[in-house]
Amino acid sequence: MAIMFSDQELVKMTLKGKKDSFEDLVNRYSRKVYSLALRMLRAPLDAEDVTQEAFLRAYRSLDTYNPDYPFINWLLKIASNLCIDRVRKDQNVSFTDTDDELTLLPQSTYKDPETATLGKENLTELLGALYSLPAKYQLIILLRYLEGLKYEEIATILEEPVGTVKTRLHRARKLLKDRYYNKEEGEMHG
Repeated sequence: MAIMFSDQELVKMTLKGKKDSFEDLVNRYSRKVYSLALRMLRAPLDAEDVTQEAFLRAYRSLDTYNPDYPFINWLLKIASNLCIDRVRKDQNVSFTDTDDELTLLPQSTYKDPETATLGKENLTELLGALYSLPAKYQLIILLRYLEGLKYEEIATILEEPVGTVKTRLHRARKLLKDRYYNKEEGEMHG
């Protein structure tokens, strides 16, 4: 039976020269980092690149990690900064066929094919509205609602006061709501 070490123990072991301890952290969190990157970048290859780069940067700066805070928050901060940098470099990221990977509700939650199709269309429209937001608003919505982080955790990742996080999240929700519903109204009147 394998011994489960805490993130902090794995970091200490890695810093003491036991390199395979870091591999345990990669195995533990690579899906979570990839998921965030995919939702931000909407391109699997870019998400894979960011995931690898995030772990590489984390490994190289492991001695700067503060064990008083969750390792995953520190890692997601690195990944989110990489995503924002990539989005800024390539502002014309397009909606791709990979958006199926972003489906938030399993198909089994729908009672019939028509409802499933409507649900998928609504989700696609919602994601389109989300991806039309500036990167800082996309990120805060993804961290709060898809990653399920608390305000304090988001504040740590973004290096912002909790009040700023709450304000930015409020603005992001309002902007998302406006873009989502204005698009639907435009289609109804068009």
